[in-house]
Amino acid sequence: MFSLTSLKCFAAAAEELNFTRAAKRLFISQQALSSHISKLEEYYGVRLFDRGIPMTLTDAGRALQKHAREILSSVDDYAREVQDIKNFRQGGLTVGIPVTRGTIILPPLLSAFHQLFPQIRLHLVEGTVSGNIADALYDGTADLCIGYQPENTEELAVTPLFEEKFVVLVPDRLMKEHHLDRKLGEGALSMDRFAELPFVVQHPETMNGRVFQTLCRNAGIEPEVVVSTQNLITEASLCMEGMGACVLPLTFLSPDQRLSGHGSTPLFSQEGLDRLSIFLLDTSGIGRFQISVCRLKSKLLTRAGREFISLAREIYSGVSAGQIPPQFHFESSR
Repeated sequence: MFSLTSLKCFAAAAEELNFTRAAKRLFISQQALSSHISKLEEYYGVRLFDRGIPMTLTDAGRALQKHAREILSSVDDYAREVQDIKNFRQGGLTVGIPVTRGTIILPPLLSAFHQLFPQIRLHLVEGTVSGNIADALYDGTADLCIGYQPENTEELAVTPLFEEKFVVLVPDRLMKEHHLDRKLGEGALSMDRFAELPFVVQHPETMNGRVFQTLCRNAGIEPEVVVSTQNLITEASLCMEGMGACVLPLTFLSPDQRLSGHGSTPLFSQEGLDRLSIFLLDTSGIGRFQISVCRLKSKLLTRAGREFISLAREIYSGVSAGQIPPQFHFESSR
C-alpha cells in the first residue's frame, strides 16, 4: 500500500511536471521523489507520467491527480478540524435522556451550557424508559446519559446529581369521597394509607410504574386501576381531572427552583395542582432512586463532556428533592 507521502509527492510532480522542481519544493532528493512515484505506478500497475520532453501526465495520471487533490484537501480539512476540537473551538455532544424527564432537567441545563459553549453542537437521544436510554451508551449513539442510575455500573463512570423521591397526588374530589384528612400523619407515608383510592398509573416497564407496583405489593394492597398509560404527563393530567390518584416523582412538581427556574415553564399548572392534595411516600423499603449522569469508562471523555457533567453537578447537586414545597405540604390547610 502506498503512503500519504507518496500521494503528496505525486501531487507536487503533477503540478510542476518537473521532478527536479518538485523535489526542491518538497525539500527531498530527486531520487526519493522518483521512488515514491515508482511505488504508486507499481501499486496501480500503470504509468502516471509520460517522461518525454516536455513531461506530461498520462490519462491514469490525470485521473489520480483529480482524486489526489480531493484526498489531500480532505486530510488538510481534517487536520484543521482536529486542531479546532483540541482548542475547543468546535465539537459535538450527544446526550441520552428519557423524554419526560428531559422536559424537567434539560431546559435550564442546555440553555446554560449553550450560553457558555455556543460552539458545541448538542444532540439528544430521547426515549420513554430510563433503562433503554442507558443502552444508548453501549451501542455508541450517546456520549452521556441522564436518568435513574443503572443497577449494573461496572462499565460506567457515574456522577450522581440528586436523589428522587415519590409522592401520591389525590384529587380533592377523592379526598372528600373517601373522607381523607389532609393531616394524614407526619413524614413519609406508606401506600396502605391510600388503599381504598382508585389510581391512574404508568405502565410497569417504566420506573414510575415499577415503583407504584412495588409499593403496593410491599404494603399488601391491590389498588383499583382505572387507567394505565405510558406517559407520565397523561397520568398526572388525568389525576388532576379527578379520575384517580397517582404516584409521581417529586421533581416533576418542581419542588426546587433549580428544576423549575431559569425561565422554564413548569410541567403542570398551578391551577391543576391546587385541585390536589400531595403526600410524600415512604420508599425506604424499595431502595434509593439516584438521578445520575453516566458514561462508558472505556470511551474517551471529551472536554465538552467534562464541561457538561461539571455544569450538571453545579446546577443540580443538592437539589432538595426530599422536601415538599410549602404550598403542597400535607399539613397545610386551604
